[in-house]
Amino acid sequence: MPHNLLIVEYGLGLPGSVHDAYTFQLTWTAKDHEELLGDEHWIWADSVYPSETWCVFPFKKPKGGHLTHDQKTFNHHLSSVCVCVEHAFAALKGHFQSLWELHHPVQNNQDLQYLICWVNSCLILHNMVIRFEEQKCEHSVTWAISENHDRGREEE
Repeated sequence: MPHNLLIVEYGLGLPGSVHDAYTFQLTWTAKDHEELLGDEHWIWADSVYPSETWCVFPFKKPKGGHLTHDQKTFNHHLSSVCVCVEHAFAALKGHFQSLWELHHPVQNNQDLQYLICWVNSCLILHNMVIRFEEQKCEHSVTWAISENHDRGREEE
């Protein structure tokens, strides 16, 4: 997830309680991580996910032992990634209150497809809002700089 709260990959469509690790195996990231991530990027996960160079999770304290200074430092920095993820989901749910708790029962495949479309639409619109806000901010900064530059010429 980039620092700007965009949600760049997600998986939808498995009803009920499905283990996160199984769900992850079905995602584009898990299937095509070489193309998506390259050698320079990785994803954050928890320890139920595969231990791979591209899939990183916090160090666990060994029984009766301690984490090294480097492991503690790594976990500290990794926790900031977790906070960014939580902020992105909070922003998504802030934009679309219906995602806090979906009250639509899933009794058949049509119900499931409806909810998948609903959540997918919310995710797409969330990302559009983030991108539009970035563009608006960039435009405002560019305008302010040019306006300030033009005022400087008038005063000369």
